[in-house]
Amino acid sequence: SPPCCKIRMLLRYYGVPFQTVEGRKPESGYKNIPVLDIGDRQINDSVVIVRSLAPVLQGRPLTGDELEIERLITSGLMVALERDVAGSVQDLCACADLLGGCFGCVLRSSACCICCCVGPRRIGAGREVLSIREYGDALREHLGGGEFLGGGEKPSVIDLSLFGLLEPFVRASCSCMAKLFGGPENRLAEWHARMRQATSDIDIFA
Repeated sequence: SPPCCKIRMLLRYYGVPFQTVEGRKPESGYKNIPVLDIGDRQINDSVVIVRSLAPVLQGRPLTGDELEIERLITSGLMVALERDVAGSVQDLCACADLLGGCFGCVLRSSACCICCCVGPRRIGAGREVLSIREYGDALREHLGGGEFLGGGEKPSVIDLSLFGLLEPFVRASCSCMAKLFGGPENRLAEWHARMRQATSDIDIFA
């Protein structure tokens, strides 16, 4: 899932060893993923995980602006992207190929049903979700004239969180990415190119 991908990206970029356990955590009252176990402490929800890891990984907590971005991309942008993918049989099949295994086969075989009958209406139902282009505009505003969302000359935790969340959609070549990035000379597309170069030695799907 995109939230799992962003946590993997963070941990691999900062060289933190970890063990991946597929699926929900057994015998836990929390039924969503990801869950991060550090010693005997369990941290739930990817936003809380990112916020908790930031001081350790980058030496400072997330700023108020960065927390706003983290909530924006997790509670808004991700829902908009998933809704868009669920409305395209081609994108669903591409995601199925990326997923692989039994789950990938199930997704591919049910792509038409999801697209026509389930996905776009059910994903994010009851939430106020902006268009993908509006989320792109918001991220460009946060980016301003800087190279990275966290400021400075190299990626910060918030950059890696967004980049990791987008990776499954990018890797599957989903059409929603063109709506988010705009043209190649767009500031957000240029940010993504810098992030790809900075993380060129990392494969979160390996």
